[in-house]
Amino acid sequence: MELSKRVKLLIKKYRIFPSKTMGQNFLIKESALYFIRNSILPEKSKTYIEVGPGFMFLTKLVAKEAKKIIAIEKDRRFAEYYKEIQNTNIEVVFEDALKVNFDAFEAEELFGNIPYSITTNLIVKITKSKRIKRSILLLQKEFAQRLLSPPGTKEYGAITVFVDFFFKKRFLKTFPPHFFYPKPKVSSSLIELRQKTVKESIDRDLLFEVVRAAFSKRRKQIVNSLSSAFEKETVIKALKEAKIDFSRRAETLNLEDFERIYNFLKNYY
Repeated sequence: MELSKRVKLLIKKYRIFPSKTMGQNFLIKESALYFIRNSILPEKSKTYIEVGPGFMFLTKLVAKEAKKIIAIEKDRRFAEYYKEIQNTNIEVVFEDALKVNFDAFEAEELFGNIPYSITTNLIVKITKSKRIKRSILLLQKEFAQRLLSPPGTKEYGAITVFVDFFFKKRFLKTFPPHFFYPKPKVSSSLIELRQKTVKESIDRDLLFEVVRAAFSKRRKQIVNSLSSAFEKETVIKALKEAKIDFSRRAETLNLEDFERIYNFLKNYY
């Protein structure tokens, strides 16, 4: 039976009708499941975290080649269905992924079909994790473009820079709306985030605040946008030290520019 029919039958049988609030759009193309599984490249020695397993078609594919899957599902309507899952190496955690401490598990890799409403917060959470080294994420195409965009483009923003500090990014594939049920209005893109070697001493909260402040008022000069979160006198010193013109805007700054600003401000905050 085709995957799309199986999903729709399960929806009716367990009365798990897709929730708009939770941003549920179930993947219903088998070819896409195998592409994602092959992108994850599961290994028998590794434990993986999955965000939003849903009906677990992808979960079970990955579990066949993995040591263990920690499946984090917010929707408790799946409880009855999960009782029928035979895989002994799948551990279900009924919780909001944004509230789960990823570092509490032995997993160093994460994957999932991520609802748009939690994408930014989830990626920030992954970035701040000390354990997660690699993620394979299915995101709304528009958001994926933001992550992958270069300086000087309208898509380039705070989340782009913050992720750039910690991860190498790679586009893998785009899936059209009809690959999902219910069919969303936009396509989804699969991307890979692979952790760079970074200094343990980096203050991720301060770094995020610097980047967030810089983009908080995109049309303003960098000296003014940063001054919304930090003392203007200190900001002026930081920009002079970093050799960055006060009149520039955040969207024109590259990763090295932000790194120089952060390196100065960390001595004061």
